[in-house]
Amino acid sequence: MKAFDIEFYGGSKEQLIDEIVDVSTQSFSYIVTPNVQHVVQLEHDEALKQAYAKARHRICDSRVLLPLLRAANVNLNDAIPGSTLTEDLIRLADRHRWNVCVIGCEPGNMDRLRHRFPGISFHHYWPAMGFIKDEQAVQACVDFVARHPSRLVILALGCTTQEVMAQRLLESGNCTGVGLCVGGSLNFLAGAVPRAPRWVQQFSLEWLHRICTEPKRLTGRYARDAVRFLPILVRHLKQSTFTWGARQ
Repeated sequence: MKAFDIEFYGGSKEQLIDEIVDVSTQSFSYIVTPNVQHVVQLEHDEALKQAYAKARHRICDSRVLLPLLRAANVNLNDAIPGSTLTEDLIRLADRHRWNVCVIGCEPGNMDRLRHRFPGISFHHYWPAMGFIKDEQAVQACVDFVARHPSRLVILALGCTTQEVMAQRLLESGNCTGVGLCVGGSLNFLAGAVPRAPRWVQQFSLEWLHRICTEPKRLTGRYARDAVRFLPILVRHLKQSTFTWGARQ
């Protein structure tokens, strides 16, 4: 199921979690979470394109993006927000006493997570800002993950750093577990940033809740992404309409 040059995962969240559990003791693979921001960045970011190509799955992270995908003839069951997937997997890891490796996430929030989920053995590495441009710093992250085998590897570094880092972990051949490229999802779980209520999420308004919660950080970014996304959307809708018409 392809749109915006992304091959989207077509299964349900429950099917995805079952698969993650099954492969979480195997060689490292990773999941990326495309949303509007990612679609915009994929237009020009070659490193992100390469990381996306090597991901195990690309799940639709956004309920804003979901109806646009359906308009482009991509019939997904539902969006699977990365924050929701992360929460479900962390709760599962807590019940089953998994090891979880975290790259990124502020140390204070990690302390809150350890208190909230005592069944998890967290292994945390906090790289310096801009580390992804330093080969030795990147290798230090790879070595840390390799030394701490875990069933989940949460990359809380922001796009595109987390996706590039996930690709490096895959290519190292020394790591295990399933990587989740999920940005600030752990900040929600730690209680540092409030997440939108469920009814707000269901009405596809979580983006508005996030702007109200973090206006200085997100208002400009969301506005820029929207402006850049519109011509991409028009182009892909035209392409999908032409392709659909040709099949009739």
